Amino acid sequence: MDALMPMTIAISLRTKTILVVTVALYLAATTCACRRNSNQNANANGPTSTSGSDAEQSKRQAQSLVEKGKELADPDHNQDEQAVQAFQEAISLQPDLAEAHLRLGMAYTALDKKTEAEESYKKAIELYKKLTQSDSKDADAFFYLGEAYTFLHRDEEAARAYRQATKLKGDDEEAFYQLGIAETRLAHYPEATAAFNKALEIDPDDYRASDAIENAKEGTQRIKEGKKHAEDMLKKQANANGNLNMNSNSGAKPGPRRSPGNPW
Repeated sequence: MDALMPMTIAISLRTKTILVVTVALYLAATTCACRRNSNQNANANGPTSTSGSDAEQSKRQAQSLVEKGKELADPDHNQDEQAVQAFQEAISLQPDLAEAHLRLGMAYTALDKKTEAEESYKKAIELYKKLTQSDSKDADAFFYLGEAYTFLHRDEEAARAYRQATKLKGDDEEAFYQLGIAETRLAHYPEATAAFNKALEIDPDDYRASDAIENAKEGTQRIKEGKKHAEDMLKKQANANGNLNMNSNSGAKPGPRRSPGNPW
């Protein structure tokens, strides 16, 4: 499935060469081939007023347009304007098709249309939340909800959605990886490390998790060093204040005393 946040793309050759290229979250999300099955689409439609076979035909046509849009947005085609049109047509047929709104946002992002992208992501969040409310065990809906939150940089909510996806689907390597990325963005390095470790447990060949776990460990170390530095500074400040008080007391001159028989 698409990797929908900042990630490292590696081309591994069975010789000894590994070329690692880092690309931005949005470009990767809109151009990479989907690593995840899109069976979520069967449940992505809300109630429709169309009845019987017409409704089913509308769903099929909408999903076909989504697949067409994904193909157009693929790096082999890189036709984002046409992808936008396909996703818009899908939405006109099925306004509650959550994936269409999410993909439309990604296509707008690739075209640097930030306002339109933001509106599409917000709509996707609204629809995926409805899906999770109607089916609290829909792991894919929680995962894609996390993706939509990620695009809006709402990392706390993204982490919460990814975490729920991993609880519902314990062998979802991609969900654990994205959870780790969200936790890293929040500087929750121990949690991020745990998520990346789980991703590697599921897929030992996931080079992304291998690289990310090193960053998380470095973050943990930086926090430890920062805390120690802060503690040392507080101790130095406390010692300095104590010495200042002692010097102030020892250098003070006694006030004049009056003799018992001599009033002022």
